[in-house]
Amino acid sequence: MSVFWLVAPLAAASVLAIGVTAVHRRLPPKWAAQTLALTLVVVMGAAVPTVLILSLGYLTHIPLLGTGFEWCARVFGVHENVPATVGLPASVVAIVGIWGAIKVFRSQRRLSHHHVGPVEVIAHDQPFAFTLPGRAGHIVMSSGLVEFLDEDELSVVLTHERAHGRHRHDRYLVIAKLAVAVAPMLRPLSSRLEFSLERWADESAALACDDRTFVARTLGKVALGAPSPMMSLSFAGLGVPARMTALLEPMATPPRALHMAPLYLGVAVTGLFAIYQLHHLVKLIVTLCPG
Repeated sequence: MSVFWLVAPLAAASVLAIGVTAVHRRLPPKWAAQTLALTLVVVMGAAVPTVLILSLGYLTHIPLLGTGFEWCARVFGVHENVPATVGLPASVVAIVGIWGAIKVFRSQRRLSHHHVGPVEVIAHDQPFAFTLPGRAGHIVMSSGLVEFLDEDELSVVLTHERAHGRHRHDRYLVIAKLAVAVAPMLRPLSSRLEFSLERWADESAALACDDRTFVARTLGKVALGAPSPMMSLSFAGLGVPARMTALLEPMATPPRALHMAPLYLGVAVTGLFAIYQLHHLVKLIVTLCPG
């Protein structure tokens, strides 16, 4: 297997990421979030095996150290010597990515709530509200927020946060955080997914109260709230000015299938590249578990 064919899936994934980044704000928030999540999964499917294979190709040819990796290289089909300018960064990214992924899953497990309960109000002067991960959609808000907002404004915040839980946005958030952990160059795409999740919940609140301006005004009022935990979804946590602007404009209409065809074609092509890379991982599993 040549280095070119190793890098080709990653190159295709990068082109796809750029294309999705350029068009996501033209889509309704739900469409944007789902498209961005799918793109991140596909890009990770192409990028992660590429990084691992390049790392093994580099480590295999290091004197002394490489002896223990020769069988891995044979399983993956890596025969060429990967230059240090490519292999060393790939090895660093692989190690950091594995550790980062472990931290993401630990954080997700620590914060997850799976039993439905009442909204939790904690004593804090700053106004904030967020939804913790898990099927319960557990909402936490500060006493400062309750005192700061009137009844209608508080209803907007609760509707927003309940939308996060109802649509299981925490799962999308795991994809976003995991993508950054294993492939740092995906941070712009990950941030856009988080922004789209907040926009999705904003639109749910606007639909419920039938007053987009009022939702925008409430969002601006809470905008100086405290930061939320890493794996939570906060009412005023990301892109507040852009979200307010979007709320003051008419809701975006779903695009025609013809206009989306090139984007989804790119997703399909990158997905095929990802499958091509992933079959090497299958060979590794078969070798480790011959039974």
